[in-house]
Amino acid sequence: MVRIQLHGRFALAVDGRSVEQALPGRRGRLLVALLADARHGPVDRRTVVERLWAPAAPPDGAYATFTALLSKVRALAAPAEIRGRSGLQLVLPEGSIVDGAVAGAALHAAEAATAQRDWRRAWTEALSALFVLQRTFLADFDEPWVLRRREELAHDRRRALTCYAEACLQLGPTELASAERSARALVDEDPLSETGYRLLMRALDRRGDRGAALEVYERLTRVLRDDLGAVPGPVSRALHAELLGAAPSGRG
Repeated sequence: MVRIQLHGRFALAVDGRSVEQALPGRRGRLLVALLADARHGPVDRRTVVERLWAPAAPPDGAYATFTALLSKVRALAAPAEIRGRSGLQLVLPEGSIVDGAVAGAALHAAEAATAQRDWRRAWTEALSALFVLQRTFLADFDEPWVLRRREELAHDRRRALTCYAEACLQLGPTELASAERSARALVDEDPLSETGYRLLMRALDRRGDRGAALEVYERLTRVLRDDLGAVPGPVSRALHAELLGAAPSGRG
């Protein structure tokens, strides 16, 4: 079995034995990481070479150097296989694990469960996704493609936080603190998205602090006005009106 960790420090284990330090240098580790993260099939060989030498352009002789690098990585990563010539794809033996793929599958399951209002499953799957996504993607690398990928994964993390906060709200009082923490994280990470503010308003109202919930709405109003020249959308305004008009309760 092969295990690849892309979030946090890069790691590659084959049958329980760590082999990432045996890979040929930084580019050897990046090659495995790049192919392990590929979500849509083979990666063009030219793209792989350009990313391994980025931000500089590949020098003369880079393709010959890459061929030797690829041969060494193939030997060290076995029984995982790197297949193809013009397009390269990492093929793992059955039972192998890539943490990024686990997180992606869990996020998809969490969103499906949320749509079906299966809150216990949404809670479990969202938490599984967050366990991975809370760690920095390839924390020991700063290549341009890695930085771009981190931005994409930050969006995935917000999606997982949204599912988790909603599930926590639906599961009752024991999860209210988690709902509030997740909602605050959403607001901090994306101050112009209304979703986090609404989740935070609902969490605060459910724990009996309607005044604080209304203050969150005022903060949302100011942020949208100052940054976008906009006002809260109809869903946020409806929640605000509900909070203004409803008698205090534990309902959200």
